[in-house]
Amino acid sequence: MIGQIFPLFREGYLLRTQMLEAFTDYSFRFGELLYTGYANGIISGCRLTTTKDTIIVHPGLVLFYGKVFYIKEPTPVSYAPTNELRILKLHYMGEERTESMIRYEMELFLDEDPVQKDGQIELCRFTLQQGAYLRCRYQDFEDWGTEYDTLSMVHAQYASPGHSTLHPELTKAFAREMLSCTLENQTDINFCLGILSRGEPVCAEALTAYISLRSGHMTGNGDNEELYRGLLDILREVKGGGSRKRTEGKKHRSILVE
Repeated sequence: MIGQIFPLFREGYLLRTQMLEAFTDYSFRFGELLYTGYANGIISGCRLTTTKDTIIVHPGLVLFYGKVFYIKEPTPVSYAPTNELRILKLHYMGEERTESMIRYEMELFLDEDPVQKDGQIELCRFTLQQGAYLRCRYQDFEDWGTEYDTLSMVHAQYASPGHSTLHPELTKAFAREMLSCTLENQTDINFCLGILSRGEPVCAEALTAYISLRSGHMTGNGDNEELYRGLLDILREVKGGGSRKRTEGKKHRSILVE
């Protein structure tokens, strides 16, 4: 018989083994089953904000190898201007077992290597110039890819079936900007409305299929940068502006994708 036990924790009640097992099943194994087949990445939360010298990673849920981890409190990471690329990564360091518990360890750190090693996920990247402020707000969809003095979350990895995917706020920015235009293609309308109605990350497979359908081709492995480029090309086509460079601010500003 299939059933579910919900333990009732009340004053004067003894904690029985069956109650503790039920609590363990619901608290830990439920999340593992819910995200079976998902690639490593952020599930929800983990919002990033900046001060003059720190990046703050806010509470959220992260998936590592089928296990759901909870970042319980805001965690600061110090940074400084270097004029070099820096990548903020979350590293899963494995487990430590005792007789009474299993402890899982993670760390946040800034790295110079854009390659994701085993057990790492990227949260953002940036190149900060001397005298500049590291910003975390964006003017439009294209601005999400600004390389200098901006937290670029194009490569941030979100948990998705089979393959990590784009930041949900990034795809929402695309959808809103597309819908602000006069759309004639019903595929565009349906896809953008679907993004805004879901309220969660769009799986990489769906993004790849949409870009392929609209452009007639999709090369490479469908990683985050390629997905962003594909969406940006579609948006530029709809807006009729063609390829363009963002030039606001310092003259050294550039775009990651051209």
